Amino acid sequence: MNYKKIWDKTLSINEKIEHEFSIGQGYIFWAMFLVSILCAILIFSKIIYLGFLIFLFLSFYFLFYLKIANAYAFTNKRILIHRGYLSTGVISIEYSKITDVRIYEPFIHKIFTQTGNLYINTAGTPEIEVSLYHVDNPYKLKQILDNLISKGGDQL
Repeated sequence: MNYKKIWDKTLSINEKIEHEFSIGQGYIFWAMFLVSILCAILIFSKIIYLGFLIFLFLSFYFLFYLKIANAYAFTNKRILIHRGYLSTGVISIEYSKITDVRIYEPFIHKIFTQTGNLYINTAGTPEIEVSLYHVDNPYKLKQILDNLISKGGDQL
C-alpha cells in the first residue's frame, strides 16, 4: 500500500522514507479466514443477515482499515507511526532518542501468521513507548532500524 499522502504531510525538508510497512499480510489472511468460518456458520445456521453483515464489517476492517490506519515508516532521520483513519495521530521518534528495541513473537503468530511485535523504547520512562503489532518479519525490521540508527549516529 502506498502511504505517500500520509508521509507528505509529515516529512521535513531533506527527509526521505527508507522503509514503510503496516500490519502483516499473514495476520490479515488468517483473521479473514477465521471471520469467513464464523460467518459461514452463522449463515448455515439460518442467521443469514447477521452473518452477512458481520462478514462485510470485518472484511472492511481487516482488508482496508487495519492497513490504512496503521502506517509505519523509517526515514533517514526518525520513525513515523501514523494511527487512525478519520481521526488520526502521528508519533515521531528521532533515532537518537531510542534506547532499546524489543521483539516479541507469540507462538501462534510466529507459526501461523509469521508476524510479531516490535517494541520501541526511548529515554525518560521505563514503559514501552511504541508498540507495532503484527508486523511481518520483525527481526528484519529491527535490522533495518538498527542500520538506520547507526547511520544517524555517524552523522552526529
